[in-house]
Amino acid sequence: MICTWKNSSACLKIFKSIQHTNPMVNITFNPEGIYIMTMDTSKTSLVNLKLTQDYFETYTCQEPVTLGVYTETLTNVLQKVKKDTLTWKASDTILTIVVQSSDQKTEFNLRAIDIEEDHLDIPELVHDVSIVMHKDCIKDVMDRILMGKTDMIVNMQKEQFELSCESTEFGKIVHKEPIGGERVQLDRFVKPVEIMLSFHAIKSIFIFSSCGNGPCLLGFSNEMPSCLKVELGPNNSYLCLYVAPKIID
Repeated sequence: MICTWKNSSACLKIFKSIQHTNPMVNITFNPEGIYIMTMDTSKTSLVNLKLTQDYFETYTCQEPVTLGVYTETLTNVLQKVKKDTLTWKASDTILTIVVQSSDQKTEFNLRAIDIEEDHLDIPELVHDVSIVMHKDCIKDVMDRILMGKTDMIVNMQKEQFELSCESTEFGKIVHKEPIGGERVQLDRFVKPVEIMLSFHAIKSIFIFSSCGNGPCLLGFSNEMPSCLKVELGPNNSYLCLYVAPKIID
């Protein structure tokens, strides 16, 4: 497999986000593109990444290959790329990252690691409420809630949503916003939702939303994981984060 990324900074954002939830990950390269499906060690969040051939400047893969990598090591390498040309080459045991600018070229050869993972299939989720928000709006709201440094209560109605958190140290934060206004559009409504998401889940949503360039889909359900879907490009390239709700006492 060999591919050249169109945007090295986008590549860094994607894997910096995955690093937040997973210290190590299996990356599958196949003729259709790059694929990741992985659950964190606490079994409370799941990441699903799909990058089709069109997401890359060039992409060629004759035989499928899966490589395990440490995400911290990978992101440390990607931080050295800056505005240089970024190319990946994958063999059975090595992920080679080539950084090239003018007549300069640096190769990083990362040894693959063995990661035992169960094959995961995500059923088609029908959310009780799903909304569409621009990534900057999501980051703005989550940044405010994160100030509380505690779990968040999500209350989704058809015409308005409310996010709140309360801690002894900070006090209480409540954010209310209309659905159907300037910043939030309704995608689907089945019934109201009231759930609790952990502080780590809120931070994950904040970080993952930065990977996109435009609107993102947020789905919430009373009895199923919540979902953030970030569209990454043409032909169904995306990054999805699924987070399980906490039990409300």
